[in-house]
Amino acid sequence: MGWKCPQCGVVQQSDAVNVCEACGFVRSAGTLVLVAEQTAGRLQVGVDTAIGKELLETFAGTDHVYAADPQFLLARDPVLGGWSIAPAPGTKNPTFLNGAALADAPAPLPPGAVITIGPDKLRLRVENEP
Repeated sequence: MGWKCPQCGVVQQSDAVNVCEACGFVRSAGTLVLVAEQTAGRLQVGVDTAIGKELLETFAGTDHVYAADPQFLLARDPVLGGWSIAPAPGTKNPTFLNGAALADAPAPLPPGAVITIGPDKLRLRVENEP
């Protein structure tokens, strides 16, 4: 569908692009939604948030027991206008993004991505809302 840049008026061809190609304006990251595949439970995140066992227990099902408190960190990326994910220090079980263990540095978190603990526990699908 796309969006119109409020700074210069140029229409961007895709909603997936958060930076205006003409002037560099960074669009708000919007709301991030985590959808638990086990329960279809949803968690909406609008601010930088540490995700851990206690929060996961409220919507993600029985696999929350594999998580630490916190397990991973979600943050707005002001440069790209999207969201990023980073592992929390000291977790016993690693956090995976799309099947690969997270490195120490934050990683971009695109819509449709899948977050797991270990390679296959607690599957969370990422959605974005404007």
